[in-house]
Amino acid sequence: MSFAASTPARLNFSNGVCSTQGLSAKAPMRTAKAFPSLKIENRVVIRFTRLGRKRQAFYRLVAIDSKKRRDGLPLELLGWYDPLKKESSLNAPAIKAWIAKGAKPSETAGSLLKKALIIS
Repeated sequence: MSFAASTPARLNFSNGVCSTQGLSAKAPMRTAKAFPSLKIENRVVIRFTRLGRKRQAFYRLVAIDSKKRRDGLPLELLGWYDPLKKESSLNAPAIKAWIAKGAKPSETAGSLLKKALIIS
């Protein structure tokens, strides 16, 4: 930091108080540096979330943020799949809408969607 004064600077001490009359401070110029562009990538995936008891699995097909855990809070429920009875109920219009928005199905969810002829 540089101090510049138009007249010789004098510090006056009267009654225990310092007077800074005639002093001025100039801070060095700071230029804004361009930050490198940060690439934040959050994507939506279509995958299964597990329900049911031990050895009696039951799955829901959900649209969820890719960084959330397997049983995290989904964005939307898209259907269910029971592997013991080989039954499923899928919301095809909602699944197609998510895929049109850029959601990627997981490998197992993709195979179920191919069997149901929702995706090719």
